[in-house]
Amino acid sequence: MPNSITSYFPILVGKKESYVNSVLEVIQLTYISFALRLLFRDRLYSMAYGLVGALVFTFFLLAIRIHFHLYGGVSLTSIVSFDQSPQILFYATSFALMALFFFHCLHGLGDIGVMMAIGGNRLGCIWLHSLSLFFLFLPSFLLAIIINLAGLNPPPDFGIFGELKSIFSCLVLFIALGFLVSVPTIGISSYIDPYKSIRRQK
Repeated sequence: MPNSITSYFPILVGKKESYVNSVLEVIQLTYISFALRLLFRDRLYSMAYGLVGALVFTFFLLAIRIHFHLYGGVSLTSIVSFDQSPQILFYATSFALMALFFFHCLHGLGDIGVMMAIGGNRLGCIWLHSLSLFFLFLPSFLLAIIINLAGLNPPPDFGIFGELKSIFSCLVLFIALGFLVSVPTIGISSYIDPYKSIRRQK
């Protein structure tokens, strides 16, 4: 793997043997294609986590929309009550998302062990599994937008500009929370003895 965490160039070259004509086919994997292969490998797990993520994202985006309607922005400084202020809903969904991100990172402990055992670098592990996290929950985020815009109508004076600010703020918080959880979790996991993590996970 290359040392640059922003590289999209091939990170792995493998050989796939065709038993029909005995020809070796060279396979090139980028960080993006490798992350997608990890998700498709665990399809049932990815689907279950994605559906739960969609539910949490729906209420997370709803809390942000209420913030923008009441305060013109995300205000976290005063908690009045649940029916008058969306802070409790915002905090609850934020911690729920962080828990989903955390357990998704722990799910890849065995994969991190394999990568470190064959000589992978830590920055590559962090980048790969962070991409995997975002690819897993991006459809959930998009589904939450559809549910909010189609089924949870805002007040008449909210307007399209308020909706766009809410969605953009939710996206920024999604990315920030994702990196806040994935970078230290995967980084610490890469220091665990690779063979112990493989035995633990597999």
